Amino acid sequence: MPEHRPVPLPRQSLSEAIGRAAAVLLYLDYDGTLVPIRSDPSQCHLPDSLAGVLQRLAERQAAPVFDLAVISGRSLGDLRRQLGAVAPHLSLAGNHGLEIASGGQIWRHPEAEARRPELDAVAELLGEQLSRWPLAWLEHKGLSLSLHSRALAPDQRQALAEQLLPVLDQIQADGLFRLRRGRMVLEIRPAIDHTKAHAVQLLERSAVARGLWEPLRFYCGDDSTDEDVFTNWPGVIGVRVGPGWQGSSAPYRLSGPAGVAQWLRLLERS
Repeated sequence: MPEHRPVPLPRQSLSEAIGRAAAVLLYLDYDGTLVPIRSDPSQCHLPDSLAGVLQRLAERQAAPVFDLAVISGRSLGDLRRQLGAVAPHLSLAGNHGLEIASGGQIWRHPEAEARRPELDAVAELLGEQLSRWPLAWLEHKGLSLSLHSRALAPDQRQALAEQLLPVLDQIQADGLFRLRRGRMVLEIRPAIDHTKAHAVQLLERSAVARGLWEPLRFYCGDDSTDEDVFTNWPGVIGVRVGPGWQGSSAPYRLSGPAGVAQWLRLLERS
């Protein structure tokens, strides 16, 4: 984790700068950014009030025009379910950018698609390992897997990690997939050079092609995977979501989803 400590987002001055812009790319992570992280990921629905704010920003015709996107580790289908009625008004990137829905089109990374059979085999292997751990569960997201251990006690998580170590070592040694650890979740993804940073740049090119020239670029995220965007998206104004002690490559921070929601409502008035 970077040692830099982001400073609180200067909401008023940035809102004034946004008000002078012709176009704004506003791209956001989902869990931990738009909604609080919960022990049951299926219950992280976007509140109706916040969905309304996002929809009004996305439909805005007067300057500044907003291009809104949600970039998540969830699958596209799951992300749509959580977002509800506002989903069709946004661009979406699922599986950490391996699949993108924008402008009525869906794109999936061809190398990730080609590895579905091998991913299914890994899922079956891990499922067998988890048979005696009812509080841990494996989520198959089509192009990647997530092993959730949030419901386990700390000593149980440690015991599970020790049990899985030989299997995970073998998965990495095979070279088709890589592991990435998050907040009490282990991600198993195709070993492909494609991150959230690649996804936002694909979305930016699409926005520019639609006439959103020289936009301001904002990205908000709370996870280590969002650091890829802060570091590798040229010109981005990064906003790390979370407590002030966390290091980040982003210059600014908001304390949590409530702070993000408050800022979005301020943007609606810009």
